[in-house]
Amino acid sequence: MKREQMREFVIVGFFMIGFAVVAGSFYMDQQGVAVPQHQPDVFSEGDGPIQLSAHLVQDKIFTGGDGTVSLSLTMHADDVFVDDAAVKQHVDMVIVLDQSGSMRGQKIQYAREAIQGLISDLSEGDRFALVGYSDGVWKYSPLTEISKRTRQNFQSIVSHIQPGGNTNLGGGLQEGIQTLLQASERGNIQKVVLISDGLANRGIVEPNALGNMASIAVENEFAISTVGVGQDFNEHVMTAIADRGAGNYYYLANPQTFAAVFQKEFSNSRTVAAHGVEIRIPLPQEASVISASGYPISVKNNQAIINPGDVLAGQSRTIFLTLQLPVHKEQNYALSGVHLQYHSQGMVYTAALSQALEIACVNDPNEVIASIDQAVWEKKVLQEDFNTLREQVAENVKKGKKDEALQQIEEYYKQNQTLNDKVGSSRVSSHLNEGLDELRDVVEETFSGSEPEVAEQQKANAKELQFKSYQERRAKK
Repeated sequence: MKREQMREFVIVGFFMIGFAVVAGSFYMDQQGVAVPQHQPDVFSEGDGPIQLSAHLVQDKIFTGGDGTVSLSLTMHADDVFVDDAAVKQHVDMVIVLDQSGSMRGQKIQYAREAIQGLISDLSEGDRFALVGYSDGVWKYSPLTEISKRTRQNFQSIVSHIQPGGNTNLGGGLQEGIQTLLQASERGNIQKVVLISDGLANRGIVEPNALGNMASIAVENEFAISTVGVGQDFNEHVMTAIADRGAGNYYYLANPQTFAAVFQKEFSNSRTVAAHGVEIRIPLPQEASVISASGYPISVKNNQAIINPGDVLAGQSRTIFLTLQLPVHKEQNYALSGVHLQYHSQGMVYTAALSQALEIACVNDPNEVIASIDQAVWEKKVLQEDFNTLREQVAENVKKGKKDEALQQIEEYYKQNQTLNDKVGSSRVSSHLNEGLDELRDVVEETFSGSEPEVAEQQKANAKELQFKSYQERRAKK
């Protein structure tokens, strides 16, 4: 292959998600046999319960290319707290309940039952508060320690909640946040759980403003999780609130699953090994982080900052970051000082990578191609690239753009299949056939039926696809 042809191949390849990494997962030996390249993981130093490890998908980029390079970051927590009742963590839980008219019937019934079940599971040392919202906002109680008497009081309050009116989601969220901020400090794991089944139509309604409202949670060391019920809420708003609030987002097609969500949030809070987690990446000059597995990225003092939420005891979570570096000349970059800051059992810890991650900008495209790691690429395709595709397809399904959704799937398939014929990855091969066939079937089935049926299927399937993408891309499953 001529140098100019190879140059085009590398530039185009690294620009396309998914296509980028496959293109360089192997180099060819003298017999034309694909030989995988392996790079060592870089691990963190520190005495806390969390270990950070990093692995570049490729460690070379091409002069004149798009300058993107992907990085796998894994957070692993020790098995602290899991079997030791003596160190069981207590929880401050604030439920913010949608009481608008659309919650009538089974939704409010199952919500009441689930909240009462949660209250029954709380123990002495835990604290609970309940906020409701519709046209206005009601704070049924401040954060109150659980006892036999307060448990009975809460159960009675919940049993009398009735729906009606509009949806002042922003007002409810603000009150839930203030309930934690105004409470005395106990060292408990703190969480707000926001429930909604509709669009905000009173008070603050602008999606970005609602998402930004939740960012105060990170600096105050608590989390905000969101639960969207049914087909009429805005999944992007609920996801943004959860992301900015360092919590979790849940989609409930059926309100019968309320109880399972509350139980999961409660039990997970008991086994949090690290909260207030913050990834910091010092940036080389003119460099930027352009993607972080869907998480918001902020920049302060030339450091990219990502808040991926809690890490549970015994849990490993991997996210993928995409960086963009200058490529106007041959030079070397060192990503040094990459570290994790977090809170655990009242202490603040740092886990810093023990050495810099080295990236070279080179003139030889063959060096770029030979520098990419097959195993890390496979994981990136299956976790990051496919779920990026799934989210894009969900948006087109929601907008009624069937042809565009199918075209996105076809382009993704062609890009990866052509290259995987050379790479020979069985995992990617299975994914390109079974995984994409399933996605195509969802699109086709969505647009089958009468006009009213299609409209309902669009909402339901778009939400389901977006939720699966959220869970897997952010390593939330």
